[in-house]
This record gives sequence, structure tokens and C-alpha cells, in this order.
Amino acid sequence: MTPDSALIIDQDLDRLRAETPGVSGRLHLDNCGASLMPTPVVEAMTAHLRREVELGGYVAQEQQSDAHAAVYASLAKLTGGKPEDYALTSSAVDAWNKAFYSVPFEAGDNLITAFNEYCSNFVAILHRGKAAGVEVRVARAGADGALDLAHLESLVDGRTKLIAISEVPSSSGQVNPVKAVGDIARAHDILYLLDACQAVGQMAVKVEDIGCDMLTATSRKFLRGPRGVGFLYASARARDRLTPVMLTNQAAAWVAADHYELRHDTRLFEAWERSMVNELGFGAALDYLLGLGPDRAFGRTQKMAAYLRAGLSRLKGVTMTCPADAQAAIITFNKEGFDAAEVKARMNAMGVGVQIASVVHTRLDLEPRGIDSAVRVSPHYYNTVQELDRFLELVDALK
Repeated sequence: MTPDSALIIDQDLDRLRAETPGVSGRLHLDNCGASLMPTPVVEAMTAHLRREVELGGYVAQEQQSDAHAAVYASLAKLTGGKPEDYALTSSAVDAWNKAFYSVPFEAGDNLITAFNEYCSNFVAILHRGKAAGVEVRVARAGADGALDLAHLESLVDGRTKLIAISEVPSSSGQVNPVKAVGDIARAHDILYLLDACQAVGQMAVKVEDIGCDMLTATSRKFLRGPRGVGFLYASARARDRLTPVMLTNQAAAWVAADHYELRHDTRLFEAWERSMVNELGFGAALDYLLGLGPDRAFGRTQKMAAYLRAGLSRLKGVTMTCPADAQAAIITFNKEGFDAAEVKARMNAMGVGVQIASVVHTRLDLEPRGIDSAVRVSPHYYNTVQELDRFLELVDALK
């Protein structure tokens, strides 16, 4: 089995790797943690940093107002909606929390989430449940390990205010049926918040196709941008229903001594103080993907993931810990005789970057399956077959 390199031709791959300085000294398989940034992203960031050094932050920002506005347009082009539907935040968690805490719950309401929800989201869900008297209902996995849609819909009643799930959990390559969940949310007129942090950049994500009211993600993962930037999509329908949890001078105008007026776009969730260096770098990452051709990039990423998943499953002493339906570019496994932390340390010493999936990240998924931790690997389109074969040899050689 060999990935179909026609999705990104060899000449493209040579250029992409030449534009990715990090691949020269390390085999990077932690793209669902933080990808390697391409040169155009680094150049956009360093160019703006020089402007700030020479002009000060305010003037530098003013001079790049058109470039900054283009970031919202690029987001809309990649993931759908309109530029005014997007806000830039300091992280995906920041974006998710601003949306989640702005849902106007009342005591006795309930929300629905999934068994493979991420820890940061679930902690906030538990916090709001206890603080506001909101019942937390968890849609279970079916016998096949996939999200049980019938069970999810059975949890809906007249007091359900929100469905909040992740498209791809951090602990496996499972992909939740997000469009089907969107159909349920619309049928019952319920707000739908989707955490697409591990999906955007490795697969097609379009808000109109999914039917979500709100979507959050980050710059640093498969989009190959810098840390310190996340984004929130909130449709006009969502904005009409949300009550912002906090306001800043970016969110509202102080129009009279005792009165303010809210913005009408999603940027009401933004802060005035921001890292223009990071946000312009994020814009460069979006444009890099758009210029490459998202479908071509997504296709190669998934082919590389399938190749690595199949190779690992054939190795003696390797136990795959992804659910059977896992297809995304996140693969988890354990090696007999080693705990995950030891495998990570051994790989790091050999110049290979992997990560650990822990029960504390997706407890309701991993704990019932008896998994405390697993090695997590996540290839990208810029990885080569030779790199993946080398990794498979290193895992096989662990004794």
C-alpha cells in the first residue's frame, strides 16, 4: 500500500519540504499538537515584528489593516460563512469558552455533549452545569464505537439549549458524524457548538454543510500557523441568541455616559489587545493552504494517515488504541513492554516527535476502554513515505 502521491505531485512535495525548515533535522509526527510552520508564515510574522520594532505596535497595525482584514476573508473561503461571522482569539479554548459561556442557560436547562469530548471543554461544561443548574447529558458510543446518533437525539427535550461536541477527539482518529448532529440540532432548533480544532486543516470543514451555529479551531495544528491564535465562527442566528459573557471596547462602543452599543458581527467576541504578529502569520498559513489547494492537501494527509495506521497495525507487539472506525490523521497505539511516556522519550532521542494521548484528555472515551495513555502520532501532507517507513522501523526495533 502506497499513498497516492498524485494528490500532491513530487515536485510540489519537494517544494513544500524546502519551505518547511523543520523537516531537515527532525521527523515530525505531532501535527495534531503543533505543525511545522512553512517559510511564508515565518516571513509574514518576522516582517510585521520588524514593523513593530521600527514603528510601534499601533502604527504597524494601522499600516497592515488591509492584510489583517484579509485574514477573515481567508477563513470564510476555507471554512464557509462570511468574513463578519469570524472572530480571532488568543486560542481555540478562548474561542470555545467565549461562545459556550455566552449561551443563556437557565436553571433546569440541559446540554448534550459526546463521550469523546475534550477535557478543556468538558471541565467548562461541568463548571457551568454546577454553577447554573444545567443538566449535562452525554451521548454514548454505540456497539461499533461510533457516536450513537439515536441515543443523542433521545436526550433532546424541550429544555435542551445546546449540543456541543468535537469533530475529531484529541485521543484518536475517530471522526464524529457532525453533519448528522447538525441535522438533529436544526430539527429541534437547538444551538450547535462544534470544536473543530483537530479537523480544520486536515479535512474539509464547511459550516454550511455541517449545520453548526458556532465553530472553533486553532492556528497551530493542521493549519500550520503559529501558537497564540484561535478563531470563532458564529452565525447571525447564533449571535441573535448569545449573550456575550464579557464586553470590551472591541465588543461595544460607548456612545453615551450611560449607554453602549454592541457590534453586530462576531468580532464582538474579540479583545482589543492582540498579537498582530501571530494573526498575520495565521493569515499567511490560511493563504498557504488555499494556494496549495485544500482538497489536494487533505487527500494526501489522509492517505499518509492510512499508510501509517496500516503499517502500525501490522507490527508485532503493537496494540492499536483508536476505535475501529478511526480514519483521521491522528493515530494512537501502545508498544508491548513500554509505557507511552517511555516511547515518546526514546523517539525524541532519535529525532522523532510524537505525543501522548492521556486519559485526562478524553476520560469518558479512554477510561471505559481501560486505556490510561497511548502514543499519539499525526502525519501531515509534507511527510514522506520514507519518513513513515523509518518510524515504523524504529517502533518495531523497540525492545
